[in-house]
Amino acid sequence: MNRRLKLILAAGVVLAATTAGATAAYAMMQGDAAASLRASGQAGEQADGYLGVVGSGSADLRAQVDAVNIKRRAYYTDLAAKRGAKIEEVAATTACELFRTKVGAGQYYRLPDGVWRQRDSAPIPLPSYCG
Repeated sequence: MNRRLKLILAAGVVLAATTAGATAAYAMMQGDAAASLRASGQAGEQADGYLGVVGSGSADLRAQVDAVNIKRRAYYTDLAAKRGAKIEEVAATTACELFRTKVGAGQYYRLPDGVWRQRDSAPIPLPSYCG
């Protein structure tokens, strides 16, 4: 990962931590649906900032995950425009925060290597771009 991307991601993490209003709005926008899907064990957080289906899910499950991801994409697009960053950079920065704060023990997550893992009580080993 190049130096510019690391700086943008680091700035994004700091900005995300200091903008409680935006974070609260994001959590209110889709937090309950994502939390419920994570808790079911059928969906998990991914390193790209989007929710993913663990294994083969039903059409209804996929529709629910898609609905969360559509809202996330809109949020990332808006935030990227405000920060002058790429949508993928904002999404990856958000993934770091989701891994730190939202994925509980027993829930699933997927790192950039593409392998689904179930979190135990230890912290998630974050991707290098999380800083």
